[in-house]
Amino acid sequence: MTNRKPRILLIPNLAWWVIGEMGKQIIARFGGKFDFYFLPEGILERRPDLLRAMVPAIDAIHCLNESAIALFREFDQEALPPIATWIHHVTRWSADHQTAIDRSSALTVCTRGWKEYLDRRVSGRIPVTVVPHGVDTEFFHPRSVHPRRFGIPAGRFVLGFIGSKSSDFDLGRKGTDVLLDVVRKAADRLPHLHVVLGGPGWDTELANLRVSGVSASATGYIRKQDLPALYSALDVYLLTSRVEGGPCTVFEAMSCETAVVSTRVGAVPDLIIDGVNGYSADVDDSESLLAAILALDRFPEKRLEIGRNGRETVSRRSWGAVLSPLEGVYDELIEHRRSKGLPLPGPAWMKDPDAFLRASCAADALAGVITRVRKRTLTVSGGVALLREMLHKTSIADIAKGAAMVRGASFRTPASAHVPPHSSQTK
Repeated sequence: MTNRKPRILLIPNLAWWVIGEMGKQIIARFGGKFDFYFLPEGILERRPDLLRAMVPAIDAIHCLNESAIALFREFDQEALPPIATWIHHVTRWSADHQTAIDRSSALTVCTRGWKEYLDRRVSGRIPVTVVPHGVDTEFFHPRSVHPRRFGIPAGRFVLGFIGSKSSDFDLGRKGTDVLLDVVRKAADRLPHLHVVLGGPGWDTELANLRVSGVSASATGYIRKQDLPALYSALDVYLLTSRVEGGPCTVFEAMSCETAVVSTRVGAVPDLIIDGVNGYSADVDDSESLLAAILALDRFPEKRLEIGRNGRETVSRRSWGAVLSPLEGVYDELIEHRRSKGLPLPGPAWMKDPDAFLRASCAADALAGVITRVRKRTLTVSGGVALLREMLHKTSIADIAKGAAMVRGASFRTPASAHVPPHSSQTK
């Protein structure tokens, strides 16, 4: 057992969407060196026995969101493998943020700005490593799109935003009020403007825009596989956020050669050179955002050039390249863990991390959608459609294993092997 690869537990908040994708990219990048066990928070909340069984056999833990640190509140800190926590952004400092810096051996962030912020918080007690956000340029690339696919009338200058309306409920961090202000002012100046609101929850805003005479459409929930086409249908992608970690949508829009106008949040100050590969403005600066949009409408050749330059910029931010700093973080955590002796062998099902990944992703999809349908936040038909997308290319066998994981009927460990959180056996 001394020659086995080090084991790392990755805990995203969800297997699906941004942070889950980040976890899968980490596995693709470093899977040859480390064995990764990918378990979303929701599954661990349903199956705390999995965590108790795995902890003694793990070399390091990477919480891909600060919320995951709550799963370890009942564990003796001395009994745990070293933990790294990824803090993407801070809208308001929370108990989870504080617990993360109190109980982690390392922190990871996406930008230099967030590193500086957290360095002040931790005062040098633990290292903070910048691991920039990446983008899959093979998936996000320009597509040929018929505009009517997204309700866009012919011959329009198209301005768009992509994101769930609910994402702005976090103290208004997405700046929806600024977004709508800029849209209305742009419509007053550009009679040929059309606005696309991509994502669920925009029905009220769409109706209000139309009443005020703004040509607009909304997509509702949009499948991931349709995102490149939607970005490609836009002339300008507008982001008005006040706080961001990435922001992912800016990377994706640039990768699709869509000109970006954004507030200076997250990686934007490091990414965008004004007038070269996009435009940026201070948070809440509606007038500067509007001026950039008007300039991009006035000079279409310049807009196309900016789009091409944007893709060239983000092409240097492939996941394989940007994740490189994580290797050193993991090496240090594992060295610290193994200085105290090798982890235990663990349950038999830990011998196949890839099968475990497939089952846990299926389990998270099933549990998440079923819960939303039961709470009536998602219709049955919507749930079926979402499951089809989430389980696309997933085998029947893996779906069955995922369903069994949710019910506690698979990946079980004899009760005698379960290690209580405060047991000295985990030390």
